[in-house]
Amino acid sequence: MSSILDADSLLAIDVGSVNTRASLFDVVDGRYRLVANGRASTTAEPPLSDISEGVRLALTSLQEITGRQLLSENEGLILPANREGEGVDVCVATTSAGPKVRTVLVGLMPGISVESAHRLAVSTYLDVVEEIGLMDRRREEEQVDLILAAKPDLILIVGGTDGGATTSVLQMAERVTLAVGLMPESERPTIVFAGNRHLGASIAEGFGDRARVALVPNLRPSLETEDLGPVRLRLAEVIAETRSGKVSGFEELAKWSRGSLQSSADAFGRVVRYLSKVYDRNKGVLGIDMGASQTTVAAAFDGDLRISVRMDLGMGHALPGLLHHSAMAKVMRWLPVEVTESEVRDYIFNKSLYPGTVPVEPTELHIEYALARQVIRSALSVARVDWPKARGGYAQGLMPPMEPILASGAPLARAPRPGYAALVLLDALQPVGVSTFVLDPYSLMPALGAASGPLPLATVQVL
Repeated sequence: MSSILDADSLLAIDVGSVNTRASLFDVVDGRYRLVANGRASTTAEPPLSDISEGVRLALTSLQEITGRQLLSENEGLILPANREGEGVDVCVATTSAGPKVRTVLVGLMPGISVESAHRLAVSTYLDVVEEIGLMDRRREEEQVDLILAAKPDLILIVGGTDGGATTSVLQMAERVTLAVGLMPESERPTIVFAGNRHLGASIAEGFGDRARVALVPNLRPSLETEDLGPVRLRLAEVIAETRSGKVSGFEELAKWSRGSLQSSADAFGRVVRYLSKVYDRNKGVLGIDMGASQTTVAAAFDGDLRISVRMDLGMGHALPGLLHHSAMAKVMRWLPVEVTESEVRDYIFNKSLYPGTVPVEPTELHIEYALARQVIRSALSVARVDWPKARGGYAQGLMPPMEPILASGAPLARAPRPGYAALVLLDALQPVGVSTFVLDPYSLMPALGAASGPLPLATVQVL
């Protein structure tokens, strides 16, 4: 067995909005290798609203492929592996499935803590529906009404450096406390405080038993320092707990992974950040993950990771959001055949209703990849705003040098030929210089990112 955690076998489960994947890794000839991959439709949507069914179907598929027993008689995961070779030693889990987490952002200074909170929100699965700040001109009662009308699942309170502002932060929290107290008990949101760490106890005491309060690290511990990484990891757990109130199965998945249920975007970003330290540090590493409900753009420059998760851009449920970012003409320019705008629009809305469908006719394939090009371009244009400005070529509107460029997600991974995916990426990204495209056909990036915690050697060797 491996000296790390005394583990040979690793099971990685990724629950996406359309597909649930189970990947089995084991030691072969002294090195970790992918053994097999099982896939099933995700069951987070009604009528089941329970991801467990999709997870078990994916595991059953994996069992049939490998002949290895993973589930016990009561359909629980056999963990750790027994002497008969059943089960696995370590399980990691990632997820991007579930309803949007409606979020109200309550911040202090627009250019400091609020700006950091916005970067945090776009790097994970938060849907910011309203925002309240210290400079807000609305009266207190209007702000309370705004929170009530938003019906949030989560309220994110930020502000104050460690040891900094106290009174103004507590005043903002009091308004939230008042609004939460007016809500029906069953509709009260989770409160996440990511501000001055010295105020954590006071914030929790102020809410009392009115709402569940999660205290996470300060995302802006000083004026010069922004640290989103620890906040994002803790927030992923809060998001999973919030979604579990609407969709069942997250608690069991967290138990199998020993409480380490990560967001797919965070795990994806870990791999991108690691590779940026392995490859040429004068270049960046870029990762594109196209899902049905979101598109993730992760870029890392010598370990400096920047993640953007666009929940209004995707190739399934979120596809109509593309029309808010781009004119139809920008989609039509990628079509090599004559297609009317109404046909493209019909395809967009049909795909949003039935995200699991795949193109059958050549014309549908052309429309699919025209949309994929524009979704990537739109997501990339938003993500690049947060990239370091000093990177070469950025000032002229060119892409910084990237090596390698990784692509994941069913629209690209399940292309009829790799050349289709390559052309989509070339048109959408327009890279500068010489770059290597790496396609992730089995969607292993989130799995390897999640495995980097308990089994870092597995991540390194499989990559």
